[in-house]
Amino acid sequence: MRRSAIAYKIWKYFMSPEAHSTVVAIAKNEGRYIAEWIAYNFAIGFDRIIVFSNDSTDETDRIVSRIRARDRRVLLIPWPSLPETSPQVSAYRHALRIVDTPWIACLDIDEFLVPFADGSVGGFLKRIPDDVSSVHINWRNFGSGGRISADYDFVTKTFFHCADPHWENHHHFKTFARTKLATDAHIHTIWVANGRQVLSDFNEFEMYNRGMSDRIAHDGIQINHYQSKTFEEFRQRMLRGDANYASDHPRDHSRERFALLDRNEATDMTIAMFEARFDAEYKRLIL
Repeated sequence: MRRSAIAYKIWKYFMSPEAHSTVVAIAKNEGRYIAEWIAYNFAIGFDRIIVFSNDSTDETDRIVSRIRARDRRVLLIPWPSLPETSPQVSAYRHALRIVDTPWIACLDIDEFLVPFADGSVGGFLKRIPDDVSSVHINWRNFGSGGRISADYDFVTKTFFHCADPHWENHHHFKTFARTKLATDAHIHTIWVANGRQVLSDFNEFEMYNRGMSDRIAHDGIQINHYQSKTFEEFRQRMLRGDANYASDHPRDHSRERFALLDRNEATDMTIAMFEARFDAEYKRLIL
C-alpha cells in the first residue's frame, strides 16, 4: 500500500492546484466499460480520476494505462485482494488518506453521475452550502429496455428506460464529501467529522440502512445506475463476485434476480445533454 501513496505524490506533482474534485472507483475486469466511464467523468468536469484495479485479468489495466499516457489526471493503482478484507472498502479508505482535492466521490463503473441542473460537477459543488460536509446522491436505476444483445458501443447512449422515480432501490445513494472532513468510507457512504449531511436538495435525511436514505431526492443531480444492461452482461458481472469481499464467490446471477432489477417503466434521457462533451473526451483519450 505504501507504493500507492508514493505514486500518488508523484502523480499529484503534475496536477493543477486548481483541482476541486476527485472521483474514485475500484474495477475488476471492467475493460468493456472503463474507457467510457473515464471519458464521461472528465466530460462532466471531474478534475482527477483514481482507478483501483482489483485482480483484473482482462484489458482493464492496459486501457487505463493507455488513457493515463494521454492524460496524467488519471491514476491507476493495483489493489489485490487480501484475506478477510473488503477490497472496495479498503481502497476507498486508502483514497481518503491520499486524495487532497476539496471534494471526493466514490462511484462504481456502472454508475454515472448526472449533474443535469448545473451542467457540470464544478457547478454543482459551487451550490453546496458552506455548512454541508457531505451530499448523498440517490440512484436512478436503468433497465435493459428490452435489449438482448450486448453489441452496442456505449452504455450512456443505449439504455434510457428506467424504474419509476419512487422505486425502493432509489433509496440507495453514493456520497460526495469534503475530503478534509472525511473520517471513514464504506461502499455507499463517506462519513464526516462534522457538518450537515444532506441529500441533493441540501436537506438532511435519516440513514435507515447503511447506504440508504429514508427518502429519495433527484434534485438537480442523480446517479444513473446501469446495473442490468443485458442479461448476459448482468450474468457476467455477477459471476465476477462482489468487490466488497475478498472471495471470488459469484453473486446471484439468475434470471429471476435480473427480472427484479430490470425495470423499464419510465424513460430518462437527461444524460444525453453531456453527449457532445463525452464524444470529445472519448476522441481525445481513446481514438
